[in-house]
Amino acid sequence: MRSFTDAAGRPWQAALLDASYGGVAVVFSPLQGEGHRTCPLAAAHLAEAMTVFAALDDAGLRRLLAAAAADDDQPATA
Repeated sequence: MRSFTDAAGRPWQAALLDASYGGVAVVFSPLQGEGHRTCPLAAAHLAEAMTVFAALDDAGLRRLLAAAAADDDQPATA
């Protein structure tokens, strides 16, 4: 898990989510208020995603946050 602030100074935490079928996503959670977001991460498997995630600086996390979809925008699954 990583903590960072967005361009507006809002604090966030980012963590990896090992999704189904080998997909990996970054889940963003604001430290105050609501507005969780999810962004797929370009990685073949969780071990690769962990390396990519560890190499991201705060600017990289902000770019992923900007590309992330709000959890309300995600399609519902049964």
